[in-house]
Amino acid sequence: MDFLFNKKLKKFRLKGIKVSSKKLYFGFYGLKSLETGRINSKVLVSFKNILQRQIKIKKGKLWVTINDSIPVTKIPIATRMGKGKGNFFQKVAFVRKGQILCEVSLSNPRDALAILKLAAAKMPVKTRIVSY
Repeated sequence: MDFLFNKKLKKFRLKGIKVSSKKLYFGFYGLKSLETGRINSKVLVSFKNILQRQIKIKKGKLWVTINDSIPVTKIPIATRMGKGKGNFFQKVAFVRKGQILCEVSLSNPRDALAILKLAAAKMPVKTRIVSY
């Protein structure tokens, strides 16, 4: 399936609200985005690491519903006009307004809210903690 990631995509802009992903399906607490934006792979990895580390200590369960599947290209700075599209620069995940980013299942609600608040500080989009 590696051939899917070799395609260079055109630049596009997401509009609208994510209708299908507005409620929690797996956990009791979740993180919901309040605006549309792009999250690059480095931010997403640090977001997942913080959640996994904290939830492993508290013996809970985690579901992350976003992944970085969209490749972004960039032309080097000192390149003249033309000469094609450019090389792969990074991978990003597009997040829409109203989309659930992750879900957490813990027995203590105070711990769950503290973990999600810590993870929300890493995200470049505004988020809200939602409960079941």
